[in-house]
This record gives sequence, C-alpha cells and structure tokens, in this order.
Amino acid sequence: MQVIFSERISEKERYKSRGASYPSLVDIFVHVLDAYRWWFLYVYNDRISESTDLREKRKYSKKEVAREERKIDSRVMNFVNSLRSRDLDKVLTVHEGPNQMLTIKISVMLLHMIEEELQHRGELNALLWQMNVEPPIIEYQDYAKSRS
Repeated sequence: MQVIFSERISEKERYKSRGASYPSLVDIFVHVLDAYRWWFLYVYNDRISESTDLREKRKYSKKEVAREERKIDSRVMNFVNSLRSRDLDKVLTVHEGPNQMLTIKISVMLLHMIEEELQHRGELNALLWQMNVEPPIIEYQDYAKSRS
C-alpha cells in the first residue's frame, strides 16, 4: 500500500489502466479490501450483501483508501484473534444473490482469502516491477515490528 501511494508514483500512474485483473494499481488494491469486507462482514455474519464494492462507487483518495484499509485490517484481525480450533469447521452460508446460496467452512474461507491476497499482491508487485518501482518486501519481522 505504501508504495502504491508513495510520492514515487504519480496519481496519474496509480490510476492508469494496466490491463490487469482490475484496471489500475489502486483498483486492484481496493478490490482486495472489498473482498475482505464481503467475506468478513457479510458472509461471516450471514447477511445478504448490499453493494460493498468501493471500487465502483468513486475514485478514492489516498487518505480514504488508508482509512478503509485500517478499518478492514482491524475487523479481520479481531476475527482471526477470536478464532479457536473448533471454529474452523463452522459452516457459513454465502448469499450469492436472490435465492442463490452455497456453504463454506471457515477454514476454507480463510484459505481462499490467503489465495486472494497472494494473487493480487503478486500482481501488484509485477506491475510495480514493470514501472521500475521496487515493491515492498514485507517479512514477518517487519509486520511484527509494525504491530508493537
């Protein structure tokens, strides 16, 4: 996130369509935030989703995306920290649309979110490399230090 919104990349470059899974660097990142919001707010709480797609609502500023990232990170970490082993087998209902439902275990949902994160972080890294911008390499030690 820091690299996408750093001064090294202009706003024009951040929002430039790059022919990736979502048009721009910011769109890809916001898509990941939307996915977390949908799975942890709507699916986990067995709610039928209203539109949770930030990306389609408007062009979000650096400050707004950072605020959304903090809110979502807090929600996800509260969820993860509250999990117990027995919770992993709990089955959730996914409301795909009117009268369209499927089920998923929490353990599978978490694996899916890891896959989503890895796919799009790798995609962002590749796009940054194409722009000759070194992407952030986040090791666990860096993450742990940022949390203390």
